Amino acid sequence: MSIIYRGGETKKYDQGDYTFAIRPFPAFHSMKVLGDLQKVVVPALGGAVGGLKPESLDMDTSDVKFIGGAVADALNNLAKTLDGETLERAAELLLDPQYVSVAPLHTKDFQPLDEGAVNEIFSGRIIDLIALMVQIFKVNYADFSKLSSVPTGVRKALGEIKSSFLASSQTNSPA
Repeated sequence: MSIIYRGGETKKYDQGDYTFAIRPFPAFHSMKVLGDLQKVVVPALGGAVGGLKPESLDMDTSDVKFIGGAVADALNNLAKTLDGETLERAAELLLDPQYVSVAPLHTKDFQPLDEGAVNEIFSGRIIDLIALMVQIFKVNYADFSKLSSVPTGVRKALGEIKSSFLASSQTNSPA
């Protein structure tokens, strides 16, 4: 049997005056990108979590003191572990013009999202660029509905973790 990869389902994402078409990475490319990204993301997340102070862990998450202090501490610690070169490398990995294209909103004039297009669209709008990177990550790595071939025990464990997380977030959120 021969299976030909046809590129997966392209997801559209509207942001500002543009529509981005995000095509999933092929399996081996996806693994390579994930392996490289984990070198960027894991230390950065560790830095952010490390910024949380033990005394703030018992506070109500809706408390302004918790939010302000936790976010400030996490961002401060994140800044110690994430430099511009590392962030730029993550952008290069995710913003691959072979898999991401862009068109003006409500048109079909898509072109690859190459460096020129990134500079044209995102100069002065770096937070929007990071939001696009998050969308690309989600298209490629955050779809747990495709775990049908994962062994039942692993799926059950992931389901329990998800349920536990949802229950915890509901008890911690304001009424």
